[in-house]
Amino acid sequence: MNRTIPLLLGAAIALLMAAPAHATLTYVKGAGQDESKVYVADDDGKHPHRIGIGNSPVVSPDGRWVAWIEPGDTARVMMRLADRTRKAREVASSNFAGELRFSPDSKTLGLITGTRLWVYDIHDRESTKAASGNIRGFSYSPDSKSVVFGTCGRNDAFDAPADLYAFEIATKQRTRITRDRKSLNPLWGASGIVHDRQKPRQGDAPTYNLFEIQPDGGSLRRITSLKITPLLSGLVPLELSADGKRLIAELIGQDTSAGYAVNPRTGSVRPFTPGKFENGFVAANLTADGNTVLGHTGGPDPTNRHNVVTMPYGGGKPKVLVRKAYDPDWSL
Repeated sequence: MNRTIPLLLGAAIALLMAAPAHATLTYVKGAGQDESKVYVADDDGKHPHRIGIGNSPVVSPDGRWVAWIEPGDTARVMMRLADRTRKAREVASSNFAGELRFSPDSKTLGLITGTRLWVYDIHDRESTKAASGNIRGFSYSPDSKSVVFGTCGRNDAFDAPADLYAFEIATKQRTRITRDRKSLNPLWGASGIVHDRQKPRQGDAPTYNLFEIQPDGGSLRRITSLKITPLLSGLVPLELSADGKRLIAELIGQDTSAGYAVNPRTGSVRPFTPGKFENGFVAANLTADGNTVLGHTGGPDPTNRHNVVTMPYGGGKPKVLVRKAYDPDWSL
């Protein structure tokens, strides 16, 4: 027998085992109905399957897990394997469930319930309390070892003073990053922590502009200098490319949620759908290479007609992945 045959077969098997699985897309259908439904599909929207009932789904970077919020008198945070080989598990329950975010290594799930920020270990099924108080956004470090969060303590006013803190998961050590009483909505990237600094306004919501700071609290620099009109708040950072050179953010305000491309180095900003603040493109995710943006059309109102689409980061026409769907996330 030719010795090269088993060698070639072994190499082929090794390549197949090393090949990455299809990326996972998740989204919601049924807005305005009694029960909105969470779906999973391939990254191009094909082969969809219902995975649960609820909203705000997120998918782990490795594409294995999907988490979402099941509403009710008591909100429940649910999680399930994307291939649906097991039943959904309940991660937490509370009178309020907020932001969900998987760690970059896909081993933990960060979640806000009530006035607590938790880090849930998927393998051990145990939760660690990272923070208490009114949480104003959180994000994982690129190495998944820490989370950064904004908090305004017990003050729940919409313009309450806030600061950033870091929590190291293994040691449970908490470190204060800012002391300006203006910082919230952090996003931890390769070059630092992008976040909002808020400026109070008389009779209106505070305005936001983007800044970057290092995890040790040093080297604060301003990114954007937008003049915010009444009824708008400003840009909230959503996702950075792996190299930190491209950023997507969401312009928020009254009846407004509009996706923007931001250059973190120069501070230049560009809306993906110019002039459509109430019914345009709502950004959700950015691919690691920074080339493609995931989101939905139709603005922030869940009762509007939406399509889950992708758009080139540099600008261009949207590509429809799923019709009559919204609130997407994926593992790309």
